[in-house]
Amino acid sequence: MQDYHELKYILDGKGEDIPVTVICDVFAKNTNTGAKYAFELKTPLPNSDQTKVSKEKLLKLYCMEPEQINDAYYALPYNPYGERKDYGWSLPARWFNMKEDKSVLIGDEFWEKIGGFGTYTAFIEAVNEIGDKYKERIYREYLGIEPSPEAFSRKL
Repeated sequence: MQDYHELKYILDGKGEDIPVTVICDVFAKNTNTGAKYAFELKTPLPNSDQTKVSKEKLLKLYCMEPEQINDAYYALPYNPYGERKDYGWSLPARWFNMKEDKSVLIGDEFWEKIGGFGTYTAFIEAVNEIGDKYKERIYREYLGIEPSPEAFSRKL
């Protein structure tokens, strides 16, 4: 379980059980260990209300009985700031400590969680191999950002 002080507060509550369904963006199961993971994926610069809804989903997943997941994550598949320590978009910070929260995965942390060491590098190499034909679409539809003119003269 991740380090949510909110989760402890919720689990310590005396409220009634409420039937709920939670649909996350990605569900993965480690075929070696059986561990189950849920991921809420967001663009690198998410707004506050999207982040709030994602956090609510993660908390609901952790509270389910019987247990449905081993861990749940708020994930940004790309980090325009480079390293996690430099992530500077303020809106999701209202709901998560973006630089320290273990339930937040940014860039390579997400890719390596679902595919192991080297997955992020392999993904970037595959994107660059596809070329400019799909690069604009990847920026807009997957990464959720408007590509700059320089994006087409450099590799991702």
